[in-house]
Amino acid sequence: MKKLFIILAVIALVVGCTEPQAPQFRQVWEKINRPQEARTILAKVNTISLTESGKAEYGLLKTIITYKTNRKLENDSLISASITYYDQHGGDWLRSRAYLYRGVIRMYKFGNIIDAVRDFKVAEHISERNDDEELKNHVYQRLAHANYYFRNHPSILKYSQKLLDSSIELKDSVMMLKSLLMCATAHADMDQLDSADIYIKKGIELEKYANMSMLSDIYSMMSEIYAEKGETIKAVEYLNKWNQIDSTHTTWYLVPAYIRKAQGEYEKAIQLAKLGSEDGDQRTRGKCLKLLSELYELTGDQEKASDTKMLIHEYDDLKYTNQAMLMVDWQQKFDEVQQTKEFYRRTTWMQWLIIALIVVVVLAIGIGMWWHRKKVRKLSFRLDEDARRINELRTKIEQQEKSGEENGQEMARLKEELESRMERISGTLLIGTQMYSQLQQRQCITEATAKELQCLVDYFAQLRPKRWQEWERKYKNLSTAQYVFLIMQDDLRYDDEAIAAALNVKRSSVRSMRSRIKERER
Repeated sequence: MKKLFIILAVIALVVGCTEPQAPQFRQVWEKINRPQEARTILAKVNTISLTESGKAEYGLLKTIITYKTNRKLENDSLISASITYYDQHGGDWLRSRAYLYRGVIRMYKFGNIIDAVRDFKVAEHISERNDDEELKNHVYQRLAHANYYFRNHPSILKYSQKLLDSSIELKDSVMMLKSLLMCATAHADMDQLDSADIYIKKGIELEKYANMSMLSDIYSMMSEIYAEKGETIKAVEYLNKWNQIDSTHTTWYLVPAYIRKAQGEYEKAIQLAKLGSEDGDQRTRGKCLKLLSELYELTGDQEKASDTKMLIHEYDDLKYTNQAMLMVDWQQKFDEVQQTKEFYRRTTWMQWLIIALIVVVVLAIGIGMWWHRKKVRKLSFRLDEDARRINELRTKIEQQEKSGEENGQEMARLKEELESRMERISGTLLIGTQMYSQLQQRQCITEATAKELQCLVDYFAQLRPKRWQEWERKYKNLSTAQYVFLIMQDDLRYDDEAIAAALNVKRSSVRSMRSRIKERER
C-alpha cells in the first residue's frame, strides 16, 4: 500500500510539473499586444520541464516579447531554432508567426532586409494558403515596407493593395486609411498622379481615424499632388493644414517649391528645392533634384541643369539598383515556384479524385454485372428446376394411377403443382417466343426488360439445344446481353448494321461487344 502511494505521488508530481505549460502559453498569446504583462506571465514558465514543442513555442514568444518591449536582441538564434522545429514538425499557425517575427527583427533590429523579405514571403505563402486574414495583414504591411527600401514601386503598390483588401476584410478603419496612403504614395512615386489622387481622396473620407502622423501624411500628399498639377490654391490650403501639424520636416520644402514654380517665382523655388534636396528621405531628395534641374532650365542656366541631372544619376547608385533588381527577381521567382507547387498540388488532388471515381465506377459496373449474372443464373436454375420437377410429378402421377393406390387429396396436390410449374414454363417460353419473333422481324428490343431478355435466352436454349451446348463449351460466364448478341449474330445471321439497329447503339459498340465475347472464349 505504501509503494502504491509513492507511485501515485510521483505521477501527480510529474503531471503537476508539465500540465500548466499549455495554459500559460495561451495566456501569453492573449496578452501579446500588452508585452509587459505577457513578459510577466512568460517569466513564470518552468523551462526545465518543457517538451521540444514547448521549447519551440517558448523561444518564439520570448523573441516576440523582447522585440515588442524594445529590449536588446543579440541575434535571431532563438527564433531560428523554433523555425527549425516547426519546419520539421509542422504547425502552420506557430510556424507562420515565427517566420513573420524573424523577418521583423532581421529588418528592424539588424538591417538585414534581404533575409527579412525571404522570411516574409514564407509567412505570406502560409497565410494565403490558410486564409489567415490577421497574418496576411501583418505580412503585407512588412513586405510593402521592405520593398520601399529597394524603391520597388510596383511591388510596394501590389502589397499596399493587398493590405487594403485585407483591412477591408477585417473592417479595420485605421489600417484601411494607412493602406490607402501607401497606395497613393506608390502611385505618386511612379508619377501616376491621377491614381494617387483617387486613393488619397478615399483616405480623406477616413480622416477621423487618423492620428497626427497620418494627418501629416494626408495633408502633405494632397498639397504635393495639387502643387505638381499646378492647382496652387488647393495646394496652399493643404500646405497650411500640414504646417499646423508638422512644420519641422524638411519634406515640407518640396511643396512650397512646386507652388513658387507654378507662380513663376523661380529663384525662390530654387532656394526651397535646394533645402529639400538635403533631406535624408530618398523620395523627397530625388524629387527636389528633378525639380531643380527643371528650374535651372527655365532660368536658362543649362550648366547647372546638366550638373543637377548628373547628381540624379549619381543618386541612383548602381550597386543599390542591382541589389533592388535581384530582390525583385527573387520575389517573382518565389511566387512562381509557390504557384507551380500549388498547381501541382491541385492537379495531383484532381488526379486522385479521378482515379477514385474510376475505381468507384468500375466497382459499380462489376457489382452490377455480378448481380445481373446472379439473377440470370437464378432464373435459369428455376427454369431447369421447374422442368425437372415437372418430370418427377408426371412420373409420380403415372405410378399412382398404375398401382391403383390413388390418394385423392395427394393426387390433387401433385396435379396442382404440375399445372403451376407448367404454366410458369409456358409463360417464360411464350415471352421468349415473342422476343425471338421481334428479332426475326428486325425490330428494336432496347425497351425489353432484363426478365424478357432472359426469357428469350431460355427459349433459345430450348429451341436450339445443340447450338446452345456449343456456346456453353466455347464460352464461359457470358451475360444475358452477350447471349442475345450471339443469337442475332450466329443464329439469325445479322450484320453489324442490323445488330446496331436492334440494340439502338453505334456500330463501334457492336464491335466492342464482339471483342468482349471473344475474350470469354475458353
